[in-house]
Amino acid sequence: MRSRVITLGIVLLLGQAQFVLARTQDSKKNETSLQLTPQQWQQDLQFLARELPARHKNAFHTVSREQFEKSVSDLSAQIPNLQPHEIVVGFMRIIASVSDAHTELSGFGTGFHRFPLSLYWFGKELRVTRIASAYKRGAGARVVQIGDLSVADVTARLDQVVAHENDYWVRLLDAGFMPYAEILQALKIIPDLKTARWTFADSAGKQFSLDIQPVAADEKIDWVSASPELPLYRQRPDEQFWFTYLPEAQTMYVNFRGYRESFDKHADELLSSIKEHSPQRVVIDMRQNRGGDFTKVRGRLLPGLKQNSLLRKPGALFIVTGRATQSAAVVNTIDFRKEMNAIIVGEPTGGRPNGYSEH
Repeated sequence: MRSRVITLGIVLLLGQAQFVLARTQDSKKNETSLQLTPQQWQQDLQFLARELPARHKNAFHTVSREQFEKSVSDLSAQIPNLQPHEIVVGFMRIIASVSDAHTELSGFGTGFHRFPLSLYWFGKELRVTRIASAYKRGAGARVVQIGDLSVADVTARLDQVVAHENDYWVRLLDAGFMPYAEILQALKIIPDLKTARWTFADSAGKQFSLDIQPVAADEKIDWVSASPELPLYRQRPDEQFWFTYLPEAQTMYVNFRGYRESFDKHADELLSSIKEHSPQRVVIDMRQNRGGDFTKVRGRLLPGLKQNSLLRKPGALFIVTGRATQSAAVVNTIDFRKEMNAIIVGEPTGGRPNGYSEH
C-alpha cells in the first residue's frame, strides 16, 4: 500500500510562528506528493487558523482578525475545487497577511517546478542573472512580461504571498518566487504548468520572447551566467563564514553569510588574522546573511573585535547590508553600530530592527 501524508507543523520561536509543510515520500515511487482529500486540507487550514494567532505574540498588528478569518473561510470553501499547489499558495497568502517575515510557510517548494532562470532587481529593472544554456539568449536580459502580464502586474500578485516587513524583503523574495511554475499558475499569471512565454529586452532595448519549460526544482541545470566573473561577495558560495586580506587596500574582507560551521572557531581564526595583518579597516559583508543565532557574535566575535584598539577608531569597521540581511543579521548589525561605532553601508536590510523574532 502506498502512503501519502502531509503534516502542517509549527516551529515556534518567541513572538513568531513558522509553519512547515512536511511531506513523507511515496513508498513506491520515491517521490513527494501533495495528495490530500479536501477534508484533510481543510483540517490543516483550521489548524493554521487556530494556532497562528495563539502562538504569535501579536498576529493582528497589521491584518485584522476579521480579515484573517474571512480569508480562511474563503479558502476553505474553495479547497474542493482547487489543485494542491493552488491550496498551498492559498496558505501562503493567508500567512503573508500577518506581515511578519518570520511567520512563513516553509517547505512549500518540494514537488514544485521552476523555470530554469534566476532573477534579481537592479533598481526598477528585473534582470536575468543566470539561465539554462538552452535559453542563453536571456542571460542578462531585462524581464518585460510573463505570458500576457507585465512585470508590474506579476509582482503585484506575487507580493500577496510574500511574508515580509518591508519592500526590500519583498523585492528579494518576489524575484525568488517568480520562477516557480506552480506559484505563477496559482496566481493566474500563466494558464498551465507545461510552458510559459517570457518576454525580455536586450541591452539595446529590443524585445524578444522565449517559450521556457519548467523543470523539477532540484534538477541539476547547465547554467549560463550573465556575468563571466563573480564579484568577491558571491565567491565561495558554500561557505557561511570566510575572510581574506586585501593587501593593496589594507583591508580585511569578511563574508558573513550564516552562523553555522563552527562559528567560534572561524571567529578565532579571523581575530588571529587581523592581529597578524593589522589592517587599516575591516569590512564585514552581511548582504547574504538571513539570520541565525545572534548570541554567537555577542559571545566571541564582537568582544574580540572590541579588544583591538585599531578597530575602535572611527572608520575602521564597516558593515555591508542588503535586502537579504534579515533577522539575527539585523540584530548583529545594530550591535556593531552601537558597540564599535561601525559604519553601515549598502542597501537597507530586508528585516526591520523592531520586528517579531527571538526576545
